[in-house]
Parts: sequence; C-alpha cells; structure tokens
Amino acid sequence: MQLTALLGSAAAVLAIVAALVVPARHTKTQAAPVSPPSGQTIRVMLSAKLSAADFEGQHVFPALEVVPLNEPMSVKSGPDAKNLTLAFSALPQRPVKFVVQDGAIRANLDGKSYTLGPSVLLGAVVPETAAQIRFRIPSTTRGSPPTPPEYPGKLWLSVLNTGLLVTNEVDMQEYLKRVVPSEVPAFFHPEALAAQAVAARTYAYSRMIAPPERNMWKAYGADVDDSVNEQVYNATATSPTTDAAVEASRGQILTYEGQPIQAYFFSTSPGSTATAEEVWPDREAQPYLKAQVQAYPIPVAIADEATALDFFKNWNREGYYDGDSSLFRWKVSMSREELEAVLAKTLPLTAKTSPEFVATPQGAVGPDSPDFKLGTLQKLAVKGRTSGGFITELEVQTTTGRYAVRRESNIRNLIRPNKAFSGGPDIILERIRGDKNPNFPALPSAAFAMEEERDGNGALQKITFWGGGYGHGVGMSQFGADKLGKMGKGFKEILEHFYPGSSLTSLTNASR
Repeated sequence: MQLTALLGSAAAVLAIVAALVVPARHTKTQAAPVSPPSGQTIRVMLSAKLSAADFEGQHVFPALEVVPLNEPMSVKSGPDAKNLTLAFSALPQRPVKFVVQDGAIRANLDGKSYTLGPSVLLGAVVPETAAQIRFRIPSTTRGSPPTPPEYPGKLWLSVLNTGLLVTNEVDMQEYLKRVVPSEVPAFFHPEALAAQAVAARTYAYSRMIAPPERNMWKAYGADVDDSVNEQVYNATATSPTTDAAVEASRGQILTYEGQPIQAYFFSTSPGSTATAEEVWPDREAQPYLKAQVQAYPIPVAIADEATALDFFKNWNREGYYDGDSSLFRWKVSMSREELEAVLAKTLPLTAKTSPEFVATPQGAVGPDSPDFKLGTLQKLAVKGRTSGGFITELEVQTTTGRYAVRRESNIRNLIRPNKAFSGGPDIILERIRGDKNPNFPALPSAAFAMEEERDGNGALQKITFWGGGYGHGVGMSQFGADKLGKMGKGFKEILEHFYPGSSLTSLTNASR
C-alpha cells in the first residue's frame, strides 16, 4: 500500500495515516526514547563499501534498498534540494529499491515503479514523528557480525555516474551517539567517553562550518563521511554508556581564540603524542596540537636511533597512560625479499598519490617513472624523527638509488606487512599481549625503530620493526584518555591535557 497524496496539513496527514489498516506482519517497532534535538544537524556521506580504495568504490551505491522502520516514509524528489514534491510514501517494513537508469533515479515499491528527480529526500511522513523513524539499508553492512545498518534523521539521494550517493542528515546528538562507540570501546571510563564526545563534536562542527575549498564533501552536499577519512559513524551499535557521555557533554566544543579547534584524536600513543606540523608538514601549526608526554613520571625524549630501538624494544607497560592498549608495543619482521616486493609496489604508488612527499636524492629514475626499478634493498634509514619517536622522514636505499618519503601516513603505508603486497606467506604482526595478526594493512604507526640482520658479507637479510602506538599521534590518545579517567581526571582535565590552551564553549541551542 502506498500513501500517494499527503499534501495537506499535519492534522490531515495524521488522519490519513491513522485510517490505514496495517496488517499484523507490519506491526510497529517500539521506538526507543529520543533526547531533545541539539539545534545542529550534520550531513554524513555514507559508504557503500568501507574497504574500497577509491572515492567511487567506497561511496557510490550501484543500487540502494531502504526499509523504513517505526514510521511511514515519505519520498520527495525534484530538480534540486530546495524544490521537492511528494512522489510516494511507504509503510514501515516495506523495502524500497532505488537505481539509476539513463541518468535518472528510479524507485520500485511493491512492483510499482517511480521516476524521480535528481534530488531525492527520504523522511518521515509526519513531521511530529521524525525523531522516531529509522532507515535500514540492506545494501551494505556494518559491525561484526556484519549487519545492515540503521540510520535516524533523513536520507538524501543524488546521482553520481551510474550510481547513487547517499547522505544522512541527522541531529548532532544522534550523530555523536553513533560516532563515540564506533571510535572507542563503550567500556572506557565515563570521563574518557565524555572527552571523546567533545572532541568528536568539535571535529564535526569544524567540518560543518568549513568553506568548500577546505572541505571536499561540500561539493557533494555533505559535511563529513562515515569512515576513517573523517570520523567513524554508525559502525558500532549505540550503548547506554556512550549515550550518557554524549548527553553529559551536550552542546560543548573546544575552541581556541573563539574558533573550533582541530580536535584530532587517535587510538594509542607509544609514550608521547606528536606535534601536528612534524607529522603533517603540509598543515598549519596549531598551539594546542603540541607533543605531550603520556607517562608518569617517565620522561620520553628520543635523541638518536640507538635510543629509539631501546625505547621500542622495552615492552614494560608500567608508567605509561596507553599501556593497556594491545598496540602500545608491537613488532613485525620482514625478509629483504618481502620488503623488496612490497616497496616495488608501494613506493611508486606513494610517488603517484603524494608526489610532494617523495624525493629522489640519488638515482637516475624516480619512483614516479614507468621505467622505475627498485633494485636490491640495502637499507631503510631514518632521516627525521620527533622527540616522542614518530618518524618524519624515511629513506629507502637500494642499488638503483635513494628515495626519501615524508609524512606519517605515507611512511606507514610504505611498509605494508601484508602478503597481498609481498606475494608470499602470511606476515605476522605481534602485539604486546601476545596477539598475532597476519597481514596487517599497514604499520600501526610511524613510531618505530628497525633492527637489521645481515649476512657475513654485510648484505641485508631481514628487518624487524619494533614499534609503538596506533594512529597518527596528533591530539588526544583514546587509551591515554581512558587511563586519565581511571586516575580520577574529569573530562575537562583530560581535554586540557591533550589540547592545552583550548577552552570549552557551549553550542547548546545554537543553529547552523
């Protein structure tokens, strides 16, 4: 059954909906209580395939199925987002399928087909029940075990080539209730969860107000996406503890000189965070994103490579804020042949995607050339490192030349301990607790030191990478925040520790 002409007042719409007799198999799901709206809404571009390597592979849905839950769903369309009219409506539990045909969006409900405009909005039929509706998307999965995700708010559909872009317009509080448990375990200390909520809200708000030239998602009608490109959204179910943290910090963001800060966060530090411009030389320095030692009372100051190797080979976790993380310390060994196979792929790829961070100090042919040959690996040499241990420049020395790589993400992705790149057997990464992970997608962090094995003639045979931490190292360490919470620090103190000089500012009842 469709609701095809609900164009009157809200009262008239309610009367029409009430008059519908819904069969028992479509009984209404009991909706959970919803907190008051925050006053801010955010638009999140959803991923069709989170593991895809490129934009279209990740974000374009070849086909989309949407199942409304709790409330009837209206489908409006038009030439643009400001000029929409009702096309049809669907009862709860009735799947609607959307595809792109001949450049237009087509929908199918109960065997009936609708041709829609280039801009499509899915929402609640009755505005008064908009907080209750949920949209299940069986076209993709999230979590473990993988299940179809459900989204509150509204869904916007648009065409990109032969598929659909899907953007979730959602209240900020509802958004954060699905970000916080996706970014940190729900069993973390409540004060750490509240600190995470403030950092996530600050990050989201800064992206909302960023101009298009500083936010690529604006070109697609979004503020952020739902992946690690920005911050992870709706990958893990909501929980009472993370919901409480979002409510406890309602409307609060961090500012510096009146502007939202760049509230970066990451999983685990190796004993210190990193200064932003050292890790990301293409970004502007910020006074609140400076290296902070994450130990008590142990100083962390790495002066040379011998000190670095001793530091990362020490697997004693006592005295470190991040010691409870299984990736506080890790190691992985790779033979010269495995490294050569990996570098032959990753070095040209890095030169292609980040040419400004790859140089050829010595060599006839650079890795950006189709004629590039890696040659025999002779050494991996650290040419720059922060005092907390993060490598800022790594040089690959081979029989064909020397190739320097900068920026933490490039360095981590250069050394991929993964048989998909080596072409051989599994490569094992060992964590401090003894867990052994085959074929890690990249090095967990750029904080590591190398231990070589050479034969009697001095030829390189193997390198063991002794490392610490997980993530880029800038801003708030999530495991460190958890420890500080357990040590009795409130979320304001935790935030002051990781973002020194910033201030808590309320956005309650503010609007976009």
